Amino acid sequence: MKVINAAVTFGTTLLATGNPFIAAGAAALSLIQSTLLSPRRRGGADRQAAQISLALDEGPREVLFGRAATGGRLLDGFNYGGDNGTDWEVLLIALADHECDALEGFFVGDTYHTFSGNGTVPGFNGQLQVYFLPGTETQAWPAIVADNWAGYSPSDNAAGVACVVFAYKADQPDQDNPVWPGGRPNFLCVLRGMKCYQARKDSTVPGGSGSHRWADPSTWEWTAIAAECRYQYQRGIYALNRVDQPDQLLIGRGLSEIEAPPERSIPHAVVCDEDVPLKAGGSEKRYLFNGVIDAEEDFLTVEGYFADAMAGVIRQPEGGIEVEPGQAKAVSFEITDLDILNLEEVEFEDFRGEADSEWVNTLAGRYVEPTQRWKLHSAPVRRVQADILADGGQRLSAPDLRHVTSGTQAQRIFEIRRRLGRLLKTGKIVLGPRFAEVEEGDWIGWTSARHFNGARVVFRIETLARSLQWHHTLSLREIAATVYDWDEDADEIVPTSTATQQTPPSGPSAPSAAAWALTGGLAGGQPALFVTGAVEQAYVTYVLFDYRLDGDTDWISVSSEARSVTNKVIVGGLVASGDYEVRIRYQFGGFIPDGLILGPETTGDPDAP
Repeated sequence: MKVINAAVTFGTTLLATGNPFIAAGAAALSLIQSTLLSPRRRGGADRQAAQISLALDEGPREVLFGRAATGGRLLDGFNYGGDNGTDWEVLLIALADHECDALEGFFVGDTYHTFSGNGTVPGFNGQLQVYFLPGTETQAWPAIVADNWAGYSPSDNAAGVACVVFAYKADQPDQDNPVWPGGRPNFLCVLRGMKCYQARKDSTVPGGSGSHRWADPSTWEWTAIAAECRYQYQRGIYALNRVDQPDQLLIGRGLSEIEAPPERSIPHAVVCDEDVPLKAGGSEKRYLFNGVIDAEEDFLTVEGYFADAMAGVIRQPEGGIEVEPGQAKAVSFEITDLDILNLEEVEFEDFRGEADSEWVNTLAGRYVEPTQRWKLHSAPVRRVQADILADGGQRLSAPDLRHVTSGTQAQRIFEIRRRLGRLLKTGKIVLGPRFAEVEEGDWIGWTSARHFNGARVVFRIETLARSLQWHHTLSLREIAATVYDWDEDADEIVPTSTATQQTPPSGPSAPSAAAWALTGGLAGGQPALFVTGAVEQAYVTYVLFDYRLDGDTDWISVSSEARSVTNKVIVGGLVASGDYEVRIRYQFGGFIPDGLILGPETTGDPDAP
């Protein structure tokens, strides 16, 4: 087994109490050679994969809300013990830049272990020790670090940074039943993260009751309620919770109580905290937020994370910014055509354009699944076949919920989005001064002889602009209380297993033999295969083409084409006069079923049609 054969240190200023702002840096090159210790890549299609990997590079400060997993960031590593001082490898890892409520457990490879306390972990033949530092100002490294780390100083205690120490002993070359048969182990920590101020538990706030006080972080408690995590982000995450020192702000907006009134967060927290029944029995909270936010992410992006986790909307009441959780609301105002100024200038559409991303009929998104080692995982596809047929094909949305760790919460969020995607009416109107109290996010009922043949349609105000004459220009989108209905027996889809996708929609799962034909010939003087045909199923998203030489077992993928494809030329890399098979597969939602196999067909024949 390969171990680190040289100590790596940062110097005493990195972890000193007096300098809480310096982020973790890189370690020795011997560590970088390990596949476990790859630098964390930011951005890209799958940030969750980066979050659950151990990072070596320097990075922005991070806050962990709710319950989440992180690979952390390496602070230092060293070896000690044995004749050569290499028997034990010790890793010092930063997990979050604030005090965390608890280390619940950790993965060693793909196996989860509950954290039962500092010290030797049972089941590893005495060859694994784990120590958790929650991130307090007075925390101290364990003796295994203090006694063996050449760079140790009592003042280097990573104050204000939650850390973990993994120490493991290498197997002996002749050891029976080695503990680490795969070589160096990799680790992933599962934590209850930030302790948050909760306004509804503060008796000094209108509507609140309890001992929480913003100015006294010792009263704060752990929570995963999305609206409460968001309010903490609005007020800020400070080094060592020094909320009275603005220059200690690490992450978040750092707003004052006046800029972010705590009483406004209370009704949103109540909605998020509602119990939602589950088909299997029991219940879960309506909207939880579990995951990591870093200091480099702009505020609007982060607001989007909270809105996604709450199936909500970002609105601007009285000049502020709020994320309102998805919920049925009472109509604030009723209007008719007579209330609208400049009736001839009303903008109204019954349908959305082809390029409008809000017109959807299929949701095939992902969420973070704890049972799959906290990786992004596909939720059951949400769709109604009649909608797909009515739209003339699938209109797919495939969002990622990086801060949702419940498959049923993800289903509810995706179903809300799907139902919103069926409400297609939009408009822009101007109302007079008597509607001065109207705000973004309000629902209004509009009865119109001009546009709805006397019917009433409910709209949500998406944007609002006021003129000096107190004329209110409203952008509207159709809404309905039924969007937020949920019946666990009728609506919840129970996957056969966490890793199994939902059954494809009704209809053939593979192309029809009569739909496609295969011929061989030349294209640009090169041997080529010509596949012609048409897609018969309306719900198909893409067509995938593969080929192989007759007798081979492995397929070679060519490309995927839009469902409108009618011919495909496969050229390049083919053997003249070779017999080939072509496989055609249809993709819809998250599914790519087995396809039709055409062939073999001889290529390179100039006389071929």
